[in-house]
Amino acid sequence: MNAHLLLTLSWALFGPVLLLAFSPLLDGVARQVRARLESRAGPPLTQGWLDLAKLAGKAEVSASAGPLARLAPVLALVAAVTAGLLLPLGRLAPLGFAGDGLVMLYLLTLSSVSLALAGSASGSPFGFLGASRELVLVLLVEPVLACALFVSALKAGSFRLVDLVGWRAVHGPGVSGVLAGLALLGALLGSMGRLPFDLPEAEQELMGGSTLEYGGPRLALLRWTLFVRWLVVTWLVAAVFAPPPGPAGLSPLLVLVEVAVLFALVAAASALVARLRVDHTRALLTQVGLLAGLAVVFALVGA
Repeated sequence: MNAHLLLTLSWALFGPVLLLAFSPLLDGVARQVRARLESRAGPPLTQGWLDLAKLAGKAEVSASAGPLARLAPVLALVAAVTAGLLLPLGRLAPLGFAGDGLVMLYLLTLSSVSLALAGSASGSPFGFLGASRELVLVLLVEPVLACALFVSALKAGSFRLVDLVGWRAVHGPGVSGVLAGLALLGALLGSMGRLPFDLPEAEQELMGGSTLEYGGPRLALLRWTLFVRWLVVTWLVAAVFAPPPGPAGLSPLLVLVEVAVLFALVAAASALVARLRVDHTRALLTQVGLLAGLAVVFALVGA
């Protein structure tokens, strides 16, 4: 058995376990960053795992027992984990194939739409409002991510994520790459659903929004989905738009370092800003989308 096939089988078998096992750590990191900025000790880094274990041990309580309310949390988590399996490990992509960048976009969008469906199926008006806000974020944020990947694909001549990583590591960002990166950073908080773009939950307004009527294992699945999405989106940005230099064998470790640093910066930015109103969110993300469109124009002319 050759090395590449062994790596592919290993990642297919153990990749989901690693993504599910380590993604809750980001919740602990975000809470610690916020606590330090507020001069508090904060919860332990293991708080994400503790919360999931506590929810998993509770009785299932939900205002809706319909099939959509039961299946949507599972579909959201499965789509997020599957998207994570397509991530490049440095300069390697064990499960990569032609067009996997497009499939990554589809899976992330499917995960977001499933979260919205879960909220709309809960039978609560607050859940329905949270679901509608989730769809607004999808319509405003996902095109920015698509434009950013399209810029890199135009440069690399491929939609394979590993090709995007390799081209960017050799040639650098260029004008279009810088503009796409800035647009992507502007939409990163929205893609993660963190402040100032945590409109679907908005505890002070919607009392939890799309997750209000969920409890126990289903709520654990919804929260786990968010953790996995945080890891996948941060990893995608770090690997494709800021690939680390150095030998290919060290690249996965360097990418993990970049993921930790980038998420810590995102958590700090989230802790320092207040939630935006829906109309302000729409206006801001529209401007970010225009910046992403400008990046595509520069990429088309070769800049």
